[in-house]
Amino acid sequence: MNALHEQFVIEARELIAQATDDLIALERDGAAVARIERVFRAFHTLKGAAGVVELPAMSLVLHAAEDLLAAIHDGRLTASRAIIDAALACLDQVSNWVDGFEGKGALPSGAGEGARAMAERLRALLSDTPIAASKPTVSDADAAAVPDWAARLLDAARDQLARTSSKTPTALHAICYQPLPGCFFTGDDPLGLMRKLPGLLALQIEPREPWPELEVLDPFACNLRLMAIAATDRAVLDEVFRLVPDQVAFVSIAPDVLAQVEVGSAGQPEDLVRSILQEQAVVLSASPEGLLGRIGAVARVAANALRHGGRDEAADRIAAVGRAAVEQADPAPLQIAIANALASSATDQGGGTGAGDPETTGRSGNRSLRIDESRIDALVNLAGELTIAKNGFAHLAKQLESEIGDRALTDAIRRDVEGLDRLANEMRAAILQLRMVPVAQMFRTFPRLVRDISQRLGKQVSLVTEGEATEADKSIVDLLFEPLLHLVRNALDHGIELPEQRRAAGKPETATLTLRALRLGDRLIVEVHEDGRGIDPALVRARAGERGLLSADELATRSDEEIVDLVFAGGFSTASQLTDISGRGVGMDVVRNTIEQAGGRVSLSSRLGFGTQVRLDLPMSIAMLRIMVVEAGGQRFGIPMDAVSKTVRLTPDRIRRIKANEGFVLDDRVVPICSVAQLMHLPARPGAPQDVRLVVVAEGGGRIAGLEVDAIRDRLEVVLKPLQGMLAGASSFLGTTLMGDGTVLLVLDLKEVVP
Repeated sequence: MNALHEQFVIEARELIAQATDDLIALERDGAAVARIERVFRAFHTLKGAAGVVELPAMSLVLHAAEDLLAAIHDGRLTASRAIIDAALACLDQVSNWVDGFEGKGALPSGAGEGARAMAERLRALLSDTPIAASKPTVSDADAAAVPDWAARLLDAARDQLARTSSKTPTALHAICYQPLPGCFFTGDDPLGLMRKLPGLLALQIEPREPWPELEVLDPFACNLRLMAIAATDRAVLDEVFRLVPDQVAFVSIAPDVLAQVEVGSAGQPEDLVRSILQEQAVVLSASPEGLLGRIGAVARVAANALRHGGRDEAADRIAAVGRAAVEQADPAPLQIAIANALASSATDQGGGTGAGDPETTGRSGNRSLRIDESRIDALVNLAGELTIAKNGFAHLAKQLESEIGDRALTDAIRRDVEGLDRLANEMRAAILQLRMVPVAQMFRTFPRLVRDISQRLGKQVSLVTEGEATEADKSIVDLLFEPLLHLVRNALDHGIELPEQRRAAGKPETATLTLRALRLGDRLIVEVHEDGRGIDPALVRARAGERGLLSADELATRSDEEIVDLVFAGGFSTASQLTDISGRGVGMDVVRNTIEQAGGRVSLSSRLGFGTQVRLDLPMSIAMLRIMVVEAGGQRFGIPMDAVSKTVRLTPDRIRRIKANEGFVLDDRVVPICSVAQLMHLPARPGAPQDVRLVVVAEGGGRIAGLEVDAIRDRLEVVLKPLQGMLAGASSFLGTTLMGDGTVLLVLDLKEVVP
């Protein structure tokens, strides 16, 4: 894809996400004017972007949806569930097309037919408007019935209207002119006719139907719809269009409607600048004939547009890049510069959605810059290499102190090493911060999911999200989506009751499902809580007995908390029947495995009749790992600190034989002892039976074990590298890291190592 297409895909996905959020909010509060304007603006911008990259099928369905939303904005329709469903279905289709366009550079062959069918379904929800008819009729509609197409033109002509309103125009009219396909053969000149309009303020031309393929396009058939705003009397309009009265519609615009447009949020100068930049990008990507002249012209037009929008620095950059592109006869640098200007324009306009209400959240003055993820990853890797080099300096400083014996010199070196350590840590933290993204990006997927599933199940659910601004490494946020998806689907299907069941239990008919994120130290905590029926320990016991997961004695002696934890066992389910939502028993074990593979922990608490909460505890970033360096069998290994509960020194009297194994009691729990040397098939250190044994207590996956080691050497924060070469397939290790003395340290994967 070229730079323009890449920018379109990025912007389209942002707009789709924003529009989805606003549609869900609009369904809850159909009178929220700011929401209506935001979702309309998203559809309008998306339609314009689709037109720039020449995707007429996408433009068609978005235009139909835009008409529907405009009717809501004008008060002619209410935001009913049917309309919200239709608009969301439109976004789903557009999202699928964007994915296909990213992969193949074009829409599927049947997109045009599908677009027409969807547009018809969308327009079927509309009340009659002049633009909805295939043949417009003359209308003297009053201001309260201003159609959506006229409202859009008013928005587009905001500045001109503001200037004209000071002169108090005698009349203001919107005109929709749809020439007949054969108008060219009858002597009609549609564009010339519109140019004759006195007081012309705004003009928009669009295809009446999607353009056909080039092979079947008839260049002599008129397929245009011309719409305009003119400050003139009706009598003048009748005279101008006297020869085509059956092809034109007029709408009178009242002064109060004009006032509403003047104070609206649409029509900002940035929109004009953005439109010009998009058009120039299309010009630049056209056929190679006359390319050299086009490069210079495009650079001048784009630079002038940016200066008009008050972006002088961006204009200077475009001009400089344009001069270089002309000298090199290469349009690529200018294409990239225009794409970057478009990207920063979208960011400046606040394309993303925040946690606050759009009616109270003001425009931020912060400027953002999109950076390719691979560049940030490269910086993270360099920070990791610097950390390794820094650790090497610390090792050399210790050697110098022991070998030279010059206290003053070694103190100076130590101070410099400490300064280097501080700077390296600060730089590493700053670089890792570049990868931090708010969990709101992940949370924003769930309102739509909860809405659709709860409607299918006939349940009433209110989704509450808290802590959307909490940040974590992008890899962690991406990893969290699948586990949260399982948890939310389970909560909706199994946890939350039907309205009549909740009413019988004395609960509100509408259940509450809460997604909460918070930061505790260097850990990210995500909680999923619902106030449903809770998990019945008796039912879990019965199902566990049927499955043979535990013996009868174990089932009888386990506490309710331990029994409930069995829902994380592979294939376990308490559902009485399978559904396409959940119930196959392949969800909760996936949740635990996924979280633990990222160095996290999962805990569950439930109270019968009151609901269930699942807590996910993860590191903020997996780029850096805190480890304990231990020695066993003459070799050094790393143990993730997240898994370490405590270290203990055991005298022989505390150790008990359990069949062929050894263990000890810690906090009323039996902890089995595993020798790291034996697990790694290394010779154990010789020692007398009375020796005190050093044990690292580790927990994970609901299990606890004591790892016997010979010594604990250090605690470090390291960069974890994936296994390579002969060790690439070894499942016993999370990865490797380079120590300060140049040796490679293997970091143990305790889930694989501990039996």
